[in-house]
Amino acid sequence: MRRLNGRVSVPLWSIGVLFVISIGISVVAYFAAVHSAQASQATAQRQEQEQEAADNHQWCGALELLTSKPVPKPADASANPSRAGEYTLYEDFVALERHYGC
Repeated sequence: MRRLNGRVSVPLWSIGVLFVISIGISVVAYFAAVHSAQASQATAQRQEQEQEAADNHQWCGALELLTSKPVPKPADASANPSRAGEYTLYEDFVALERHYGC
C-alpha cells in the first residue's frame, strides 16, 4: 500500500483478486444449493416410492384374502342376482390383484 496525499492507495490488482474470490464463492454456494435441492427431491421420491410399496403390500394382503376362495360363476344370473353380484365383485378383486401385481 502506498500513501498519496495522506490517503492509502490500494493496487488495482487487489480489487480484481477480491472480485474473483467473491465470484468463486458465489458459484460454489450456487452449486451447493442446487445439489442440496436435488438430494432432498431424491429423498422425497424414495420415501414416496417406499410408502407406495407398503400401501400396495397392504392392498395385496386384503385382495388375497378376498380372492382366496373362488366364487363360481352362476349358471343363471336372473334366477339368483345376489350370486351374480358376488361373482362380479370376485372378478373385480381378481382384476385388481393382477393390476397391483400380487
